[in-house]
Amino acid sequence: MGGMNASMGLSRMGNAASQDGPSGRERVWIEEAREGDRQAFDRLVRAHFHGIYALVHRLVGNHEDAEDLAQEVFIKAYRSLGYYRGEGSFAGWLRRIALHLARDHQRRWGRRPHLGSLEEEQHPAPGPGEGEAGMRELTRRVARALEELPTSLRAALVLRVLEGRDYEEVAEATGVKPGTVRTQVMKARRRLERALRPWLRGDE
Repeated sequence: MGGMNASMGLSRMGNAASQDGPSGRERVWIEEAREGDRQAFDRLVRAHFHGIYALVHRLVGNHEDAEDLAQEVFIKAYRSLGYYRGEGSFAGWLRRIALHLARDHQRRWGRRPHLGSLEEEQHPAPGPGEGEAGMRELTRRVARALEELPTSLRAALVLRVLEGRDYEEVAEATGVKPGTVRTQVMKARRRLERALRPWLRGDE
């Protein structure tokens, strides 16, 4: 599996060290927003919009839907602030809303995400074929294999590998146990390996 990871470039993205614990200032904004202060909520939006947009884009695969869904995340969050009690991170709570909305969106429209943006995030080593052309083809095949993953496996892999979240954060966002996340990520990696193995061996 180590060679697979090197070939695919699916390494962690480097922000797993952040546990997203709300700062004292963020706690104040949350409390003020609960009391109806729209400026306080706007500060929360500015602090978290980019991360939520990036996550949704990786799940639904196009800018227009991702932007609409990211905005819907914050509309829903504003209306549901009374349900956030601070047991987990605010960012994790937002990610949980984002995952639910992305899943509902995919079920409603019957769309598979088009993950062409993967090439902008990963720089896999070439497989069969050489140089830039080989890298483009490998990226295309990885994206296609990701599109075919079940929603739960794709969400776990995106959060763990592309987002760089630790297992506890992924579990918080997806509503399962950390052990289940580990299993989902392992299954997702194995499916990707099986899908790419013929091309990596040059059998095609």
